[in-house]
Amino acid sequence: MKRYFLMAIFVLTATVPSFAGKKITEQERAVIDAFWNLRMELTCLENKTDAVIAINKFPEDNREEVEKLGKEASLLLESLMMMERYNYIYEFPGENRESRKQFVEMRGKLKEYLENKKDSELTPEICLCYADITAYYMAYSIKDIIFNGTTVKKYQEKALKVNPNFAPAMINLAQWYYYAPKLFGGSKDATREWQVKSIQCSRTNAEKFYAKTAYSQFLFEMKEYEESKKQLDECEELCPGSNFVKLLKEQNAMGNSLNDYNKQRSKLLKSADDYRKKNNIKE
Repeated sequence: MKRYFLMAIFVLTATVPSFAGKKITEQERAVIDAFWNLRMELTCLENKTDAVIAINKFPEDNREEVEKLGKEASLLLESLMMMERYNYIYEFPGENRESRKQFVEMRGKLKEYLENKKDSELTPEICLCYADITAYYMAYSIKDIIFNGTTVKKYQEKALKVNPNFAPAMINLAQWYYYAPKLFGGSKDATREWQVKSIQCSRTNAEKFYAKTAYSQFLFEMKEYEESKKQLDECEELCPGSNFVKLLKEQNAMGNSLNDYNKQRSKLLKSADDYRKKNNIKE
């Protein structure tokens, strides 16, 4: 995995509009943008272990810039690395249990940090980070989903209150509206609205890549197949050779959306977990 040149990214992000409250510096934003870019490029790797290695190496590869990060930016990077690492390791034996502990600890760190901040001091990044870590954390139990689902939406909306053009929050808020039951505010119309706006407001190719992949799968589920394929074709232009886009196209050709694929994968993981318990096999 090539070295990510933060100075080049810093030049590209130097025109980002200012936010209310305390800002993350442009140098810190360049580090976060570089990690987002890494996330996109990792989708081109065939081997999950290689992706984990690249994630773990990011701080060392960019040591000089990472060492200058303030507390908030450090928390952001640590959280992003944890979530992205989990995307590649959760199928590995023994990793689920350890990841659960890490998300509990990380959520505690973020909560403590936020408790010492007034709303006027919040940045959209830290609000969204807390929402995302909470979403990963609550995926482990129905009880957590019930008690923390509104927290996720609350902090996604806080992020957009601070910066109405913050595309990552729009991407995730669209997902909240998609998956939430209609009784609790779920809405396909709101999903579409936020997904379209997230594409329009994306600052970087990486943001646009994730906005478009999410939108493509919504369109597929709405049976708008031609437009769905168009979005994926544009994602291929943004990240040539992406195995994630390849997977989506393959699943769509089989009649499955990403949501369908994830459900099937969850069933397979649960079957493996049940087998281990039944036969007293430790992870």
